[in-house]
Amino acid sequence: MSDVYRPGLITLGNSGVGKSFLCDILVGRDAFSHRFNAMSVTQVTNSIDAAIGSHQITVFDIPGLIEAEQQRIEVNKKEIDKAFAQRPNCIIIFVFGPENGRIKNKDVVAFNAINEAYAFRPESLILVVNGIPKDRPDDYEQTTLTLLQKLLKGVSVNNGNLYFTQFIEVNDVNERNRLRSRLVP
Repeated sequence: MSDVYRPGLITLGNSGVGKSFLCDILVGRDAFSHRFNAMSVTQVTNSIDAAIGSHQITVFDIPGLIEAEQQRIEVNKKEIDKAFAQRPNCIIIFVFGPENGRIKNKDVVAFNAINEAYAFRPESLILVVNGIPKDRPDDYEQTTLTLLQKLLKGVSVNNGNLYFTQFIEVNDVNERNRLRSRLVP
């Protein structure tokens, strides 16, 4: 099979939302660099071929969409274009990084801009609200789902494409495995 027809998985979102770590969770090993850092860690697109479920998929870890420096934003747009050119048939995971439970405006702006530019197919779009605390209010997921339904343009947000991931200890293998089993049934 030609590489262009092999499925891909592209993680998108702003810097610092946990895209690289989620890629590691999905492939089941530490393949992408991630760490607590003042500046973005992923500077260029990295990809690996990995078995996810019963499929062989190319997983792309893309630099963040919105950066502090405009020059980095322009470079990152080109990185996204390259990934889409390599794997036009792909699953998109867009990662939101809430702050104190709140969906950040810059995440919504980034999603709407990228969705307008690439027109994601509904059946291949996964939304992840990443790193939420375990001790959150009982209605957090439903409230956030309703909010995203209002804020995200041109996409249906529902319980079938919206996932919530709790903050986990990076080195806790059991927590990593539990998270992977939620994301990869």
